[in-house]
Amino acid sequence: MPLDILYEVFLHLYPYDLLQLARTTKTLRKLLMTRSALTIWKRASENLADFPDCPGGLTEPAYVNLMFSPHCHFCIKARVLKVMWACRVRCCKSCFKDAFVDFDGLSSIEHPRYDALRPAAMLPSEVVNDKVYFLKRDVHRLFEYLATFNGDAQAFKDVEDERIQAVEDQEQIAEALEDWRVADNHRRRTERTELTKRREDQILERLRQCGFRDDLRYMTSDLFLRFMNHPLVKQPKELTDRIWNNIKAPMMAWVEEARGELRMHQHCEHYTDRLCVFRSALKGFYALHHYPEVVPSVADFSWHTPAFREILDKGRDEFFGDLEHYSEEFNEVIENVMERWRADMARQLYDMVPPEIRPPLHKRHTRKREGKEKATDLEANEDASDAGEDDAIPTDEQITLALNAPVTWFRCTVNGCLLDYPRVLAHECAKTGPPVNLQPETERDDLQNAYHIVLKEFPWNFTGDKIVYDMDAHRAAEEVVRATLSNMNAVPHLTDKSWFDNLDERYVCGQCSNYVCLCVMPWRVAVKHISDETHRGKDVRVTMLNVADRLEVLDQEAESSDFLEDQYKMWGCIREDCRTPAMTLIDLTEHIIVRHDVELPVHGVDYALHPDAITTPDVPAYDMIYPGELFTTPIQH
Repeated sequence: MPLDILYEVFLHLYPYDLLQLARTTKTLRKLLMTRSALTIWKRASENLADFPDCPGGLTEPAYVNLMFSPHCHFCIKARVLKVMWACRVRCCKSCFKDAFVDFDGLSSIEHPRYDALRPAAMLPSEVVNDKVYFLKRDVHRLFEYLATFNGDAQAFKDVEDERIQAVEDQEQIAEALEDWRVADNHRRRTERTELTKRREDQILERLRQCGFRDDLRYMTSDLFLRFMNHPLVKQPKELTDRIWNNIKAPMMAWVEEARGELRMHQHCEHYTDRLCVFRSALKGFYALHHYPEVVPSVADFSWHTPAFREILDKGRDEFFGDLEHYSEEFNEVIENVMERWRADMARQLYDMVPPEIRPPLHKRHTRKREGKEKATDLEANEDASDAGEDDAIPTDEQITLALNAPVTWFRCTVNGCLLDYPRVLAHECAKTGPPVNLQPETERDDLQNAYHIVLKEFPWNFTGDKIVYDMDAHRAAEEVVRATLSNMNAVPHLTDKSWFDNLDERYVCGQCSNYVCLCVMPWRVAVKHISDETHRGKDVRVTMLNVADRLEVLDQEAESSDFLEDQYKMWGCIREDCRTPAMTLIDLTEHIIVRHDVELPVHGVDYALHPDAITTPDVPAYDMIYPGELFTTPIQH
């Protein structure tokens, strides 16, 4: 190929293209690295908008290498994006300590003859981690140059003034180069965004031509977001006929899938609109009932509130924009629904407890009202049945007492979480439901899809199989109760979970402990620990620590309380109507900063203890290992 044609091709390239081309073969390198090729490099630089001229002290190829080649100038390591403009090098972290010297190091290599000079002002420098560094290569060159003057003070002074001015000029050039690179990076990002947007539009137009015009017109925001993030769409490349032929089949398959999802959205649209109305109407209620109070979710209210169910069951053509016509009695109705929901869910939980292990129903005294003696519901049940307590219908109060017994435990079937009451009513796993049904056949299918789309959750234990009673935990709790009552001389049927919480005792697992170390835990953790797969079905002995050992454990727990609060999922956002799942304090802080624009979240104002918290702030959620020599309690193995 004639050189004039080759030169004409070179003139259409960018500077970095020339540099990479010169690195391909020796022939091209010899051609592009000669002085006669200087015009080619300058013309290539003109192809970049506002590209700064090559600064003094650098050749055109070296300048392009500094600007665009992301390699360390000392070890050729790739992906070195930070440029040290004043020193005109790229340096990786590994080479930095050998290639640079800080101010103290510079002072240590100064020669006594140069005491009157200011070498730091005569050298370009870089600030890294609030410290000033100099390139060793420049330092040695400076002192070698100064050595040629044989101690001439006037010459030293002239060189100092000259070098100080040169450094100032070099730093100004460095600022200009950095400004251009920032502007160029912004320009390139803008170009990539425009190319990606143009590719999206081109693919959409091709799909419209394939018969999907109506489907694309009514695409939901979620579907469109997934379309934009599709790997075949999110590319900064023009869509040519060849590229379209390559991606046509997978894009058609995606649209077919999106068409089915769109039809599902349209089929349950009347439910999604009404659930949005319910959610808006309940904002005031949730503002009055913050965490850690256990209250029904929007899905629970929609399912259990008669007025809401009436609205849900109305025809598809009826539209509900607000619930203002319920405003007079709305709050009272919602409060009553909440109390009824708690009682109904508690009764469901009570029915899960095997009858043979349910706590006994204790008799209550009669009470007088309006001068007449009336019996309680329990007594009425006893009077109506001669068969005894087994056939009695427990009251709501008695059910609550039974569920609050320390031996009453449940487990979710989703992730195997061990739960007690009332945490079980707020557990996130119990709010899951069947997956999205892209081919709904019944109204219930549409309602379930609407729960997925709008609320991302279902009414509590909607399918009836998310919560089961845990007999292993029941037996483990009995062991913990026996270990406690043997020391406390308490009456078993008068104890409940709050009594154990107030005691705040610590227990040792006999199987996991030896004379060297002890496995210590609070009572709830002990129940979980003994009922896990490792201990299940085994005769595990539990020992309650004596007073002195317990105080030692509490002191050590207090020292790590801040760490524990950051690591355990126990907090929930209470701002506005935002009711998040249980989160760690770190994740919740990030959520409040990003979602609510609050820089310093405050406990009780922005967040509070979640009802589904894995523990309370001052109690560990897992067993802790302590040296056995710290304790004096005899441990039963």
